[in-house]
Amino acid sequence: MVRKIKSFARYQEIAGILIRHGFGYLIDNFETKAKQDGIPKNIKNPLPKRVRLLFEDLGPTFVKLGQLLSMRPDLIPEEYVKEFENLQDKVEEVDYTEIEQQIKAELGDSPHRLFREFSCTPLATASIGQVHKAVLHSGETVAVKVQRPQLPQLISGDIAIMKNIAPVLQEKTIVGKVCDVEEIIDVFERQITKEIDYNIEGLNTDCFFRQFADDEEVSVPKVFWEYTSERVITMEFLQGMRVEEFLKVTKNIGTRERAARNLIGAVFEPLLTKGIFHGDPHPGNAMFDASGKVIMLDFGITGRLDAKLRNQISQLILALDDRDIYAVMEIIKDTGNVTRRINDQHFYEDVAELVERANGVTTGGMELGQLIYGMLKISLQHGIKMPDNMFILGKVVMITESMARKLAPHLDLTEILQPLALSHLRDALQPDFNTGQFYRQLSEAIRGLFALPRNLAQAVQSLARGDTRITFYHRNLNWLYEMLDESSSRISYSLIIASLIVGSALIMHTGKGPLFLGYPALGTIGFIFSTVLGIWIVFELLRTRK
Repeated sequence: MVRKIKSFARYQEIAGILIRHGFGYLIDNFETKAKQDGIPKNIKNPLPKRVRLLFEDLGPTFVKLGQLLSMRPDLIPEEYVKEFENLQDKVEEVDYTEIEQQIKAELGDSPHRLFREFSCTPLATASIGQVHKAVLHSGETVAVKVQRPQLPQLISGDIAIMKNIAPVLQEKTIVGKVCDVEEIIDVFERQITKEIDYNIEGLNTDCFFRQFADDEEVSVPKVFWEYTSERVITMEFLQGMRVEEFLKVTKNIGTRERAARNLIGAVFEPLLTKGIFHGDPHPGNAMFDASGKVIMLDFGITGRLDAKLRNQISQLILALDDRDIYAVMEIIKDTGNVTRRINDQHFYEDVAELVERANGVTTGGMELGQLIYGMLKISLQHGIKMPDNMFILGKVVMITESMARKLAPHLDLTEILQPLALSHLRDALQPDFNTGQFYRQLSEAIRGLFALPRNLAQAVQSLARGDTRITFYHRNLNWLYEMLDESSSRISYSLIIASLIVGSALIMHTGKGPLFLGYPALGTIGFIFSTVLGIWIVFELLRTRK
């Protein structure tokens, strides 16, 4: 009953805000009445700006929705994307009494018992939570981020309202004619559900902490899990300067360039090596110390890329640098899902123009982030649907590059990114003999190869017995058995050669045993024997030509 009353009150609140911004025609679907407070404000503003101002007044849920949409030009028109980039978190500070109750409910005790010191005044306040400085009993200074009370209930209620009015937005508004409203709500619900779970943020932070644990140029806070829950997260307190402040106190060009390189490395290295990247590296989350070391904070929004996508991004960086138009075309097609027939000539012309612009990245031309956005725009125009994370990545690159160019305007991004891309592709091609994954994959491959003749024989026997679903009548299959027997023999020889090569390589890798000309004798013999067998098989294939 209480929940229904709160839901009804929120309906009324949203209805009143809609009326004030000139969207009163939408409230017919609310089954409630809202009193109009005067003349709708900002009614003469363009529709995208009115929607942005509306989202700011509607509160945290809609602000987060707008921030997500500012990264998704595939979901909304470009003019809305640009307008939503101006969204601001206009939230009031949560009273300390509520913060204390939230910590006690999540961690089991009051903050002044859990911590040696706890500041009642927040360091920062945002739409999801606010941060307080504290000191553990062990002496470490920490930052405690506490989620705003009742936020999950507010978000779930707002999402329910969004779903309720989605048909109206889709059918009766200009936005509905150019957007899939239900898809927007589904994407937002998935992201915001992860963002308000601080356990997920803690896991993301741990990934980056391990990535840069031995790096002297990048710092990531340590998570204190004993003081962390779904609504509270406690991390090492790291202090730095925003880029504007850093530029004021640091006049040395070399230090500024070092800071820019560190920032680019902090974003791209984990992306290419681990497939994880900071999804919101704005100036408040990427800070610097006096030496140019970068301090990365707030991993609530984190993107993940699989190995295939990482390879494609590496290839894209190299292809743009080489101005290889056809390679860029293939990468775009392979990265996305082609939904309709592509006009190859028009596609080539658009990609060629993009690649030509790419050549001007280091000479004051189009920036790299805009290049990625250009690629995404081309894909949309030609019916290629890109993965969701590619749009977030494009936004991340634009933000990172903008900050890096403030620090070092003449920085050559190609010089930094090309070695990272080459290194990733080179590592992907080289097997690591020291990891269990290599031996597991090798074991599975060898087992599969050895099982192939047996499986093939079983398939033929099943076929001969008529156990398959297809009825197959045959006569005089002796020739088939003879051919299979000969093929099985060749496959067996090939397996033996493959095993000898792999075994010899592993022996060579160990470097142990009696040596011959500086190499393990057993491994050398294995390579020689496998070479002789291989030449003999090739000779037999050429002789019989079957």
